[in-house]
Amino acid sequence: MKAWGSLIAWAGIMLLLTGCWSQMELTERAFVLALAIDKGDKDVLHVTSQIYKSASQFVAPSNQSQASAFVNITLDGSSVSEIVRDTKTVSGRHSQFSHIQIILISEEVARERLSSILDFFFRDPEIRLGTPIMITKGKARDYLTGRPMIENTVGSQVFKQLDFSHYLAGRTINTTILDLAFQLKSESESAMLPVIVTEPEYKQDVVQGIVLAKPDKMVGRIAPDKAAYLLLLANEYHYGILDIPCGRESKLSETLEVVQANSKITPMLRGDTVSARIDVNIKASIGELVCTTIRNMADEDRYAKKAERHFKEQMESVVSTIQKKKTDVLGIGHKLYLRHPSRWKKLKPEWPERYARMPIEINVKVDIMNSKMMNPRPFSRIGED
Repeated sequence: MKAWGSLIAWAGIMLLLTGCWSQMELTERAFVLALAIDKGDKDVLHVTSQIYKSASQFVAPSNQSQASAFVNITLDGSSVSEIVRDTKTVSGRHSQFSHIQIILISEEVARERLSSILDFFFRDPEIRLGTPIMITKGKARDYLTGRPMIENTVGSQVFKQLDFSHYLAGRTINTTILDLAFQLKSESESAMLPVIVTEPEYKQDVVQGIVLAKPDKMVGRIAPDKAAYLLLLANEYHYGILDIPCGRESKLSETLEVVQANSKITPMLRGDTVSARIDVNIKASIGELVCTTIRNMADEDRYAKKAERHFKEQMESVVSTIQKKKTDVLGIGHKLYLRHPSRWKKLKPEWPERYARMPIEINVKVDIMNSKMMNPRPFSRIGED
């Protein structure tokens, strides 16, 4: 009897625990998939919300396929939270951010008030900290208009472009809200953000390049052809194709397919002198040979050395750029703080100037993986470096 009594009591408790966590129905929610933030007059912001438009069960399937899967709402205001609240007056629904995929911030806004914009996204409990943030060249809302190439919504299309551009092409960085908070709140106080631009010749939106940012604003940009080398230095390169020019006077180039890459940054403090060493190891297979013939291991070693020299030159060029901008996006200052916390207190006030002139040694090692497939026939021409 006691067992039956306990079972009935637990069953009653379970009945009291059932129910929905909110009284708001799905038909009262507007699921925001993407946000675009632009600058207006003076301190006014233009915020565009891309809202998923679910198909009605009363519409014929043929008409559903022709209708757009999203709707864009643009409003003005002095703050993001104010504009998001006012979106209800247009959509007639509560804006739900739990499914947001991408946040676009125009370059104009990023150069003036980046930190104040990001504060809302970090504090709002509905927005996932894993949501990517991207800088746009030109108006951010323009990248949420038109028809998506493959996905159902433009926001989803941009999200997919960012994901593949970083992990499979090595053309940009994927930075989330949490990543950005860690980078800007670290002792280095610098961050990297992805960029989306419109190619004027083909009128296509392309995700490539990296923006350099300080806590309060964007301070510079790394060109798309240099982005891979910054990712290699930062240990953020996963996979991609790297070009090796045939010569200074030739426009031809050969390619290496990077299958694995890792780097190690070692800061050094001797007295008052600060320096750093970066060791980069690359495992790659040859993609194309147009001006080099490899017949044996000696030829392969010479080709690997050629690749190492070229990659080192490109990385030194990138390091020179970020030092001129005084953006410690490689986190050298933070690593120095972890190694020498007491001495860092004296270094931090003048760290940007020290960082800009400190010597940074770069060592590159390239291992070619497909040496057993080096037969130059039938398509390769016999040539020399």
